[in-house]
Amino acid sequence: MQSRRTVDVKKIVEEVVVTDPLGIHARPAAGLAVAVGRSGARVTIALGAKKTSGASVVGLLSLGATHNSTVTAEVEGEDDAVAAVITALHTFLAPQTQT
Repeated sequence: MQSRRTVDVKKIVEEVVVTDPLGIHARPAAGLAVAVGRSGARVTIALGAKKTSGASVVGLLSLGATHNSTVTAEVEGEDDAVAAVITALHTFLAPQTQT
């Protein structure tokens, strides 16, 4: 008996405006990197000409993204992995303020 598994791989490009007044600093960079690592997706984050892996805390910090910077994320993986990364991008880079 031979089995086949078909995996639907999706590639999404998402732009996110960094809303944290401190920009991308250690806490959101670490949270995003952990989420990316757990997802299994391949993620590249870019700010202008600078690009880094979404799983690299140091790489994310080296982008130098400040408040209101727009970063571009290229996310490639299975549907659930892509969805998890998109959620993490908005959770860690563009959190909603509570009033």
